[in-house]
Amino acid sequence: MKTIVAGLLVITATAGPAEAQLGRRTAQSISPTDKQQGAAAHPQLIAQFGGAYAGPQARFVERVGRRVALQSGLSNAGGDFVVTVLNSPVENALAIPGGYIYITRQLLALMNSEAELASVLGHEVGHVAARHAAGRNTRSTIGSLLAAGAGALTKSDLASRVVGTGAQLYTLRYGRNQEYEADTLGVRYMTAAGYDPYAAADILSALDASSSLTAQASGTGGRSLPSWVSTHPNGEDRVRRAAQLAAASGRPETAPPQDTAFLRMLDGLPYGAAGERKVIRVVTVGPGDSVASLAARMALPQLQRERFITLNGLDPAQPLKVGTLVKLVVAA
Repeated sequence: MKTIVAGLLVITATAGPAEAQLGRRTAQSISPTDKQQGAAAHPQLIAQFGGAYAGPQARFVERVGRRVALQSGLSNAGGDFVVTVLNSPVENALAIPGGYIYITRQLLALMNSEAELASVLGHEVGHVAARHAAGRNTRSTIGSLLAAGAGALTKSDLASRVVGTGAQLYTLRYGRNQEYEADTLGVRYMTAAGYDPYAAADILSALDASSSLTAQASGTGGRSLPSWVSTHPNGEDRVRRAAQLAAASGRPETAPPQDTAFLRMLDGLPYGAAGERKVIRVVTVGPGDSVASLAARMALPQLQRERFITLNGLDPAQPLKVGTLVKLVVAA
């Protein structure tokens, strides 16, 4: 498991009784009511996020999402789950009833392995399987939750009133136990699908680091919550629990080889707001390259070195290895 900057403590331990009790009560199938609710909200949610991203990476994400969803035990998981990449510069993932799960292209850009992607999608599948939306009495308040999500995303009360549907939807109101249960289910599903469960802690740690950099760049420090933190209670405890869940799976913690196929798949992925015209480029580390020289090539106005380290999941204390791949944000 990688160590990410931002001072996060990652501890490996076995899961305790409380964790073992989570994730045991899941639906057997996606209900007709949930399907109807999800189908009604799906196009509105996509519209609010700037549309569905239709680049080549979207097909890859869909394949991984369906592979993980099949492990949920839902009898209709294979055919009914809809996996969508949202064309959004916000790092987030979410789920709504009916088997609809989403990940933004910005969050996809932060990942460094297919296993990290599987962990995030598995978490969202867990929300669907555990019917967390129904557990929060959302049947009569779908519109209000969507609107609340819009305000949280844009920091605008006007957006809440006008949009009527919102970015965070059901995940916005999930409680800590529901998030923990989705984490538990997500690790279970990704492990059953053949992925490294320790990747869950890696991406949570990376999200914390990236959220901190976003707050630092905006000048808000810790005074406002980035989108992922506001909808998915995170932090040191969450990363630690993910490591515990991975250890409880019985899989030994190893140092897996770099997922070069996944990284090459990300090449050309748009990064940031559409008007910024930036993309992810995947390059090979050469003999004369260093963190400083590669970070200087990042088409970002500030925090280039920190963004480069976080984007690539690097340990800043370790030198770059010649021949490995790294991601850069460059002008399109």
